[in-house]
Order: sequence, then structure tokens, then C-alpha cells
Amino acid sequence: MVIYLIYASTSGNVEVTMEFIGKLLKKKGFEVFLSRSEKTAIETVLKNSLFVFGTSTWDHGKLNPFFANLYNEMQDQKFLGKQAAFVGLGDRRYEPILFCEGIIKVRQLWLRQGGEEIVSTLQVQGEPYSQLESIVSPWAVNLAKTWLEYND
Repeated sequence: MVIYLIYASTSGNVEVTMEFIGKLLKKKGFEVFLSRSEKTAIETVLKNSLFVFGTSTWDHGKLNPFFANLYNEMQDQKFLGKQAAFVGLGDRRYEPILFCEGIIKVRQLWLRQGGEEIVSTLQVQGEPYSQLESIVSPWAVNLAKTWLEYND
């Protein structure tokens, strides 16, 4: 099974998290492609079926600007028959009500355009390094298990 991990990262936290998820999925037998959102053509989303989208939240609940072009292109597409999981990183100390709002916007767009969410959204508070094994790993293992069972 081929999975595209598409993400926006500026400080490197989302990138580290997505790379970690990618390594775990590879260990479970998936073929994984990591792709920065600003370098991802909409055709990649249209031609493939399984995705993990990841981003941070900026300013006052805004989408990471590196995700903006792809997000805008996704608004005109349909994602029927496509499955995705979502990873958001944020910091509650700035605006708790807008925690991980960036990935929530991507998820809402995906669902509105007919895509399916395969597992619940992973939300990581603060820097991910100390949470990779305790929070990210169990989520990624569950994602792999769910995809294997669902697409068997």
C-alpha cells in the first residue's frame, strides 16, 4: 500500500513528526512518500488514495502558510474513495481555543469534499520530541493496523 505523507513545517516539529510516522509505517510494510505541501502538486492528491496530512497552526488559528496553495487547490476537487489521517501540532498557551486549528481546517475541507477520515486526528501539544514514543507511535501503529484491516 502506498501512502503519501504531506505536511507543512517551518520550525521542523511537523517534519520530525511526519518522518517518525513514515518510518513506523514503512516498518509495517507500507510504501511511504514524504512530501512538503508547498512542493506537492494537486495531481499527487488526485492520483493517489491514502494520505496523512500534517501541519501546524499559525497566528490566530490560521493554516501554516506553506500549506495554503495546496489547500486552495484542494477546494475545487472531490476526494471520494480517498482516505486520510490528520496530524496537527500546536501550543495551547497561545490560544487554547484554536489549538491545532490548522489541521482541523484541512480535515474539514477533506471531509466536505468527500474524503474519508480513517482514524481520529492526532494533536500534539508543544514540541514533539518527548512525545514521539508515547503519543505519536501508538497513533501511527493504530493507523497502520486500521488501514491494513480496512483495505484487506
